[in-house]
Parts: sequence; structure tokens; C-alpha cells
Amino acid sequence: MRSPGLALTQATTVPPPRGAARLLRAARITHPFPTLLNVAATAALAFVAAHGAPDARLLATMLLVMLFAQSAIGVTNDLFDRDLDAQTKPWKPIVAGLVSPRAAALIAGVLIVAASTLASTLGPGGFALAVLGMSCGLAYDVRLKRTIFSAVPFMIAIPVLPLWVWLVLGEWEAALWWLLPLGALIGLALHLANTLPDIDDDAAHGVAGLAHRLGPRGSMFVGWASFGSALALSAAIAPLVGYDLRIYVPTASFGALSLAASIAIYAIRRDGFALQAGFGALGIGSALLAAGWLAAVT
Repeated sequence: MRSPGLALTQATTVPPPRGAARLLRAARITHPFPTLLNVAATAALAFVAAHGAPDARLLATMLLVMLFAQSAIGVTNDLFDRDLDAQTKPWKPIVAGLVSPRAAALIAGVLIVAASTLASTLGPGGFALAVLGMSCGLAYDVRLKRTIFSAVPFMIAIPVLPLWVWLVLGEWEAALWWLLPLGALIGLALHLANTLPDIDDDAAHGVAGLAHRLGPRGSMFVGWASFGSALALSAAIAPLVGYDLRIYVPTASFGALSLAASIAIYAIRRDGFALQAGFGALGIGSALLAAGWLAAVT
């Protein structure tokens, strides 16, 4: 771990980036990879919901809402984590002096207003769900990350995304209500798995979220149990929702294999790689299970 003194020493000896390089490093405050990943997921869900290509203008609006909302969440994360990042991630834009806290707050505010304004064109339901999803991310950044309720934003936001897409595109079906418990279980599993690789560094600097209270071993078991429960529930409700089994069976089977892979990796080597790989396995399994479930139901 790099100490504050070492970070300061390096900051005085290494010339700061200029021009385009500075802008590119500063742009990382929006967390471009997860932000664009969410934009891509929105696009993919829209094609599934519409059973083909959705209306281009409507899709563009939805993608911009997601881009602005996720960027706002990324900026807010860096703004409220800047003290922690100074100890563990000195390359972050605010800590490195590329973006001031005041500028970050202004950028986040503009992005929130932009996302909300665009979402208001998607109808009352579309606006409400878009704001709910964005609020989950902001609440996590500002406060909930450091509390026992750290998983709650994930448990809400993950099912809200497909519900929002289906509602905005006019493809709503009653079976989609099952996304609430299914998505909540997947959200809990992914939150715990995602937190584990950084759990020691976070705990050492005062972060006390759900995973930190459960500990690495407890978090792994709860995460596996939660994902396994999502698989079991998706199978149990089959008579109620009328799956297309040609789609559901292979995707659910892959989800089960992903869970087994996560457990096996951790059993073989209980180190940082196992935690990262375990999260990756659950992430891939969750994405395919969710996409397969939605395609099989709708």
C-alpha cells in the first residue's frame, strides 16, 4: 500500500500530465468502464424487450439517461471516497489534483439534472424508475457504502434496470414482477462478491459495509447462498410464468455452473485471485441467467 507521504513525494517529482493526457485521466472520474458497461447492458436489454430493434430515438434517449446517471454516480463515488482513495488509490482524478472537489460536485450536479431531464420525456413510470435507479447509486456513494445497508442499493437497482427498459418500451408483462425477488438475490450476491477483493483495505480505513461485518468467509457463503436461491426461485416459479424452456434451461444451467466454478476456485486457492475470479464467475452467470430468464419469459 502506498503511504500518503510517498504519494506526496511522487507528486512533486513526476510532472503532471498536460493537454489531452490530462483530460483523459480526468475523465476517469466518471468511471468509464462500468458506466459504458451499463449503457451496453441497457441496449442489449432493449433489443430483448423489443424482440428486435427498438425505436431508434427512444433507445438513444434511454442510453443517454443511463450514460448521464452512471457518470453522475461515478463522479459522486470519487468525491465522497477521496479520503479513502488518498490512502489506497492516489491515481484517482481528485486525489491526483486533476479535478477539484468543487468541480466534481458541479459535474455530478449537472449530470444528475441532465439524466433527470431526459428521463422526464420517457413518461411518469420511466422517469420514476430512472430516478430510483440513479438514487440507489448516489445513496450508496454518499452514505450506505459504509453501513450494514450497503447491499440495499444493489438489491433495488439491479431489478429496476430491466423493469425500466420493459416499461419504457411498452413491453410490460405481469411476470416481470418476479424480477424484484430474483434481482434482489442476485444484487446481494454480486455486491458481496464485488466487495471481497478490497475488503481488507476498506476495513483498514473505516469502511464498515455488510461484507466487512460478515467477513470474507461469511460474505462468500452468503453470496453463494443468495445466488443459489435466485437459481432455485427461478426454477420454482416455472409453472407460474410459462418459460420457453429452450432458452431458460441452458442459461440457468450455465448459471449453476458459474456458481459451482466460484465455489471450486475458492476451495482450491483462498487468495485474492480466487476472490476476483469468483466475482467474475458470479457476474457472468448472473448476466446470462438474467438475460435468459427475460428472454424465456417475454
